[in-house]
Amino acid sequence: MEDTISISQDVPDLELGSYQTEYSPSLVEANPAEITFENLVYSIQLGNNKKINFRKGKTISEKVIIDNITGSLRPGRLTAIMGPSGSGKTSLLNLLSGRNITGKVSGNIWLNGRPCEDGALSLVSRFISQDDVMLPTMTVSEIIEMAIRFRVEGIGEEELESRKKHAINTLELEKCQNTRIGDSMDKGVSGGERKRTAIAMEMATNSSVLFLDEPTSGLDIYTSLLVIKLLKKIAQSGQTVITVIHQPSSDIFNLFDDVVLLSQGKTVYFGPQDQIVPYFSKIGYKCPNYTNPADFMFTDVLNESGKDISPRTSKLEFQKELSQRLSEEWNKSELANSLRSRVQNPNTSVINESSFIDTINSFSQFKLLSQRAFKNMARNKLMVRIRVAQSIIIGLIFGIVFYDSRNKSLEVKIQNFMGALFFSCISQFLPVAVNVLSTFSTELHVVQRELQSEYYSLFPYFSAKVLVEIPLQIIGPIIFTSISYYMIGFRSEFRYFAIHACGLILLSLNAFALGIFTSTLFKSITVALSFLPMLVVIPMIFGGFIVNTGSMLGWIGWLQWTSPIKYAFTMLTTNQLSGFTIDGEPVGDEKLESLSLGRFKIVGCALFLLLLFIIMIVASYFGLLRITSNGKLRTKTTSTKKKKSILLGNPDERFIKNHSNKF
Repeated sequence: MEDTISISQDVPDLELGSYQTEYSPSLVEANPAEITFENLVYSIQLGNNKKINFRKGKTISEKVIIDNITGSLRPGRLTAIMGPSGSGKTSLLNLLSGRNITGKVSGNIWLNGRPCEDGALSLVSRFISQDDVMLPTMTVSEIIEMAIRFRVEGIGEEELESRKKHAINTLELEKCQNTRIGDSMDKGVSGGERKRTAIAMEMATNSSVLFLDEPTSGLDIYTSLLVIKLLKKIAQSGQTVITVIHQPSSDIFNLFDDVVLLSQGKTVYFGPQDQIVPYFSKIGYKCPNYTNPADFMFTDVLNESGKDISPRTSKLEFQKELSQRLSEEWNKSELANSLRSRVQNPNTSVINESSFIDTINSFSQFKLLSQRAFKNMARNKLMVRIRVAQSIIIGLIFGIVFYDSRNKSLEVKIQNFMGALFFSCISQFLPVAVNVLSTFSTELHVVQRELQSEYYSLFPYFSAKVLVEIPLQIIGPIIFTSISYYMIGFRSEFRYFAIHACGLILLSLNAFALGIFTSTLFKSITVALSFLPMLVVIPMIFGGFIVNTGSMLGWIGWLQWTSPIKYAFTMLTTNQLSGFTIDGEPVGDEKLESLSLGRFKIVGCALFLLLLFIIMIVASYFGLLRITSNGKLRTKTTSTKKKKSILLGNPDERFIKNHSNKF
């Protein structure tokens, strides 16, 4: 097929000149970027539960994750960061890429000799996380197109199509480009296609550095090999590609140009892939013939599986001693000296504006996010069909159960009216909150990933989400009221119908806001769903029907004024009973007085419902801000503008004497 890369398992090498395309932004326009770092240390506080080393009698208050690492990541080379679980692989990747790090960091990071403080590398790099979550209702083509639109301001349709076609062809996604991503309930693309789509999203926009966290996780051997070959192709274009990988096959291992081997946060090897076996053979670890070097490193070097451990030495202590010894051996080696020399004499070529990852302005983000949210809602059966079906079915049930209550006896009429009004409020509160919580919690993982990748800001997303969802929260109560209102036999004039519907709409909006707010309290949807009933039961108890709120103890009675159900019930009840007379007797007003619903009438209750909705929406925004900031609201110590000016400026003074460009 024209404009595609043909990659087969028996062709391990990809020649850059063998692939031709009309438009290859990610393969041609990348500026060379060398990342160097020196004496990197990353540690976290252990809090009140401090670990104690009983053998040495020391109390440990912090844990070192990255322990004094120095290295260089060069353009045109595919680098693998390897090591056993807990060795600090992902932490190093996050630290270098400028993603959220909550611990203590020391050391230096440079890009082409320019200091990269406070995560400045995120301005010139793309990051593909291990959890390649995407909206399940979007197709592969739509997701890639959206990624391009978020990154390129005012892009023309022709250029957009060229970039999208290039990314789809390069990652061999032609067959599934019109297939939805899907989820566990609605089958879509395969795991390998999903992973390649995540890479395509980042390939479709220009940058010089690409970080990947275990891109082969969950993939079969062929698909894993295909993904790594594609990364090799990207690196050959001149980009700097760094990936964390756990334990690759020999075919995959041989594709890497450089390998970083970590153990207990320490460097035990950092150099060319083809030198790793000779290096360890030299220090006493000879890799047998026909053995996968990666397997050998894990079983015979980093663990010394054949060595007996003293009964007095714990496994953890043995591992630390082994890591320390391997690290000391590495630091004495010629390869380590060569690496340190390269760090002291980095590439200092100019960093151009084109190297920076761009994001469109907030208004453009809002428009794109609104379009996407509307399309997502229209395709999501749970959000639309079930919500409409609930309104129809519950409306019919209410209409049948309370049918023609106005023609019953006075006692039955009042009893039926009270029951119908209160449970109408419940029907437009509880199901809405549960539905919103379920759907939004699922989408939350996608939002977190996209915010970390800086596709857009939180405020445009949240504004678009609320704006698109509001019509659905209005339609539901209208359908319910249209079916049940006249079947029950409430006041027939249209103004009473309109006030009834308005009260339920305002209550539905409050339930919508409560659902979003609850989803921001917990990372687990299971915990959130368990917590939601408490937030619903309290408003029900103080809703004005189950308990006479006028007779409550003062120290707890104030809670009624925080209940949106109380305001909606008061609004609906006043609408039906105020001024209602039988044979000249004000039975409606008498009933209202006996309920002790308070001094607020229809307009006052409507305003309070609107106020509670605004308060809850604002709280939801800050709750979302909290969880997308890893539980900690932080201000950036260095502004984006200042970071850019540093990267666009002169190299660090220590490198000014070395202006020679190695590339």
